[in-house]
Amino acid sequence: MRASTQEKRTRIIEVATELFIEQGYKDTALDQIVAICGGSKQTLYRYFTNKEGLFVEVLKHNTKTSLESIFQLAEKQHDSLQPTLEQFALHYLKGICSNPILGLYRTVSADFNKHDSVPQQFWQTGPVRIHQYLIDFLKTDSVSNQLKIKDADLACDQLLGLIKLDYQNMALMGFELPNDAILEKHCQQAITAFLSLYRQ
Repeated sequence: MRASTQEKRTRIIEVATELFIEQGYKDTALDQIVAICGGSKQTLYRYFTNKEGLFVEVLKHNTKTSLESIFQLAEKQHDSLQPTLEQFALHYLKGICSNPILGLYRTVSADFNKHDSVPQQFWQTGPVRIHQYLIDFLKTDSVSNQLKIKDADLACDQLLGLIKLDYQNMALMGFELPNDAILEKHCQQAITAFLSLYRQ
């Protein structure tokens, strides 16, 4: 794909992200996106096939740009484990409890709860895919030398559950996150609990 084409495509995705979050999927029209980005609806159809295809790409793009790097812990496998996981926990919690991820979760829940194709694509290309980075990290020799983890998939789910608690659900309902000091303390406690569960 040419650089200019990629730039146009990314611009469309960024504008669509803002509109889907502000207005929801049903109330966002392709004409609105064209009015802001220029070009034509035929361009959108050529890049994304239809409105649903655009929304799926919005989900993929934002998962990749907002969360993927947080989960890429392989290069930190030789760093001290607890601080590494505490930093991961704080960035992950803030990532899922703020836009664009938070708003897109709301949109998927509100507009696609009776149509499983989009939620299924989102789940597989988003959480399932990026969680694999954490699963692979938990399987590394450096972690295995410190933690007795028999099922890395389960350990990943347990770790994320300890980090999220009810913060994401509260954020989805409009509650603001506590201040950084409270979040940092929570993340420290979550990681301490996780390490205590699996410490050799």
